[in-house]
Amino acid sequence: MSGSERYQVDIVRTRGALDAMASEWDALAMSVGLPTLGHAWVSSCATTLYHEHELHIVTVRVGGVLAGAAPLVTRTRAGVARLELIGVAHLHEPSGLLYDTDEALEALVRAIVAMRLPVMLGRIPAQSPVIAHWRAVGRGRGAVVVLPAVGSVATPIASEWGEYLARLSSSRRYVLRRARRRTEEAGLVTVRLHQPRPDQVERIFAEFVRVESSSWKSRNGSSLQERAGLRRFFLSYATAAAQSGMLRCAALDVDGTAIAAQLSVEYAARLWVLKIGYDESWSRCSPGWQLLGETMRDAFERRLEAYEFLGSDESWLDGWITEPRDFSVLVWYPRTWRGVHGFVADTFERVRARAMAGAGRAVPPGRIKASESSPPG
Repeated sequence: MSGSERYQVDIVRTRGALDAMASEWDALAMSVGLPTLGHAWVSSCATTLYHEHELHIVTVRVGGVLAGAAPLVTRTRAGVARLELIGVAHLHEPSGLLYDTDEALEALVRAIVAMRLPVMLGRIPAQSPVIAHWRAVGRGRGAVVVLPAVGSVATPIASEWGEYLARLSSSRRYVLRRARRRTEEAGLVTVRLHQPRPDQVERIFAEFVRVESSSWKSRNGSSLQERAGLRRFFLSYATAAAQSGMLRCAALDVDGTAIAAQLSVEYAARLWVLKIGYDESWSRCSPGWQLLGETMRDAFERRLEAYEFLGSDESWLDGWITEPRDFSVLVWYPRTWRGVHGFVADTFERVRARAMAGAGRAVPPGRIKASESSPPG
């Protein structure tokens, strides 16, 4: 027996079975270095964002040892059942597949392709080996479409904080100094940076929700206060992250009251910003920027490898010195009626998105960018 035939394929369909894999899952995930592929993230998604019957987590093992995993769920869109990466449709964060060798990746891709369901792998790294393996395995069995996805940015940590700060534009440094001066004129300014215990998470999270709801996010309905499902997810994930020692919380206070707050995790020697919020009544003091600068300085002083902005590359980050993180969406349409139906439905959606963009209307967040593609076969 050789190649992918050595691998045992299983489908994990229950939360209990997923949680039983926590240790071996995290051992595999650490080599990828994305917290959104860690067990805490995947389990919190499974618990708060999906019904249990939607879980369709594909695993491959050699001699009983976990060698690869695809954190998938089954979803029905446009009347077509398909497999998607867990959490991406709700959270729009980077994701991917887990594997310890190229051989394990090939076995994992073959196992998924053999299910003959349309597949959407959203926001996987643009240079991921998954793309090449999928094209090789899927050749002649359907169509593989790779589209650009929204990118993110990161600040590499390769110098002292003072050196990095000196490289920022003079206008950005001035804005930060002016913001702090204005804040100090209003009261006693303190910065809290801490690693909460699990029993502290609920109180700290409630403070974050309060601060975030004091901004424009509340008016457009995107704050956690207005989105119960996402609120449950982030509380669940923050609690799990605190249990493993990953959670990092920060707040900028004036006279003991938070005017900006940030939730992050430290994973694979990097700080990953999950959420940042601020009280809009203090906007003339740029509290979000101030707190971002304080947490970035802490990451520099502790010699982490990078400060990672999850979410997407936003214009308000332009003043910071960053490098891009590019992502793609891989879509697989098998040679089945589901594949053809899925291709037609997705093509219509991309044409509609292009038309909305041309008319000056916002494309819903997390949607794949419009791009030309070829039909199955």
